[in-house]
Amino acid sequence: KGSRMKYYLLEPEVAGGFGDHVVLDTSVHPPLVRHLHYEFADWFGDDLVCTFPVFLVTEALAKRLTASGLPAFALKDVEITLSPEAEEILEGRALPRFVWWQVTGRPGVDDFGVTDKADLVVSDQGLAVLTAGSQLDNCDITPYER
Repeated sequence: KGSRMKYYLLEPEVAGGFGDHVVLDTSVHPPLVRHLHYEFADWFGDDLVCTFPVFLVTEALAKRLTASGLPAFALKDVEITLSPEAEEILEGRALPRFVWWQVTGRPGVDDFGVTDKADLVVSDQGLAVLTAGSQLDNCDITPYER
């Protein structure tokens, strides 16, 4: 058996959805997000959250991703708001700062990739970076078969 990298399909916590200020190009599928406004509806504490077709990571995880030196992503600013429900659930606890994690790689090839259905696929190296010191308790992780 060779040293073929293993890949995993990640289904992160959906902690909210698009806010009113989102700017989408829906002429393509998945839609292209030009300005991301993410409104949290609830949050269970994970460092990686999503709503189709975008992913967000906490600033702490973003720093670890950058420090890893692994390619195939960009970090962008995101506008964050809390729904009234989220404000109640958080009970005054501050939400950490989140950034938009734009995954640019090919699934099953690069360390971080996204399928044409906007599913997140990471290599074992990528998974190690995502899980080291992070909370991903609400993220489903299953082996990815090409």
